[in-house]
Amino acid sequence: MIEVVPSILVATKEEFEALVRKLEPVTNRVHLDILDGIFTSTQKTISGYEEVLALDTRPNGSSGRAKLQFDVHLMVAHPQELMAQWFKTKVDRIFIQAEAQGDIKELLLEIKCQGRKAGLSLNPETSVDTITECLPMLDYVQFMTIHPGAYGRPFLADTVDKILNFHDLYPDITIAVDGGMNPQTARLVRNAGASIIISGSYVEKSSDMVKAIAELKGEII
Repeated sequence: MIEVVPSILVATKEEFEALVRKLEPVTNRVHLDILDGIFTSTQKTISGYEEVLALDTRPNGSSGRAKLQFDVHLMVAHPQELMAQWFKTKVDRIFIQAEAQGDIKELLLEIKCQGRKAGLSLNPETSVDTITECLPMLDYVQFMTIHPGAYGRPFLADTVDKILNFHDLYPDITIAVDGGMNPQTARLVRNAGASIIISGSYVEKSSDMVKAIAELKGEII
């Protein structure tokens, strides 16, 4: 079964709240991208955990308690410095970068011990051979099909073979894909073995987000 998860990448609390209100009617899960301005030098986003915590205290007179479930993708240099804060939130799927600094295996174990699902994200140039020791503790491997840091960057077609080869070797590990997703590229990665499609601009900028999600799932051709 294909899961499409709209993503949020924003610089302000106001942008975050606006996108949450926009996405709540069309999805039950969003993928929150967090950038520290170091790991990806292009920009810095909101901290994220403060904004997610604040959703649970919204007054009933506005839009009430957020029903969304959250992934968080920490595109940060030192994810271990943020983990204690994220464990205070309701985020139940945490993705960290394979290229981040620190003891990645220890951090993944900590995520699992906290009852969250753990994902490891690979930049386009990173070989899957670098994460083989981490595979037993992973729920997801996420392949970046663009160079991370901003929406709208071009899809890197050579990542499709990388996804296909990984799926052939490890068919029981769920594959997520993030970057440059539209109906055509989503079909390529689905056929290669991906079952989670992360989409930013294609869903967000669509005039019919329900239709856009269905297109990425392959339900509308």
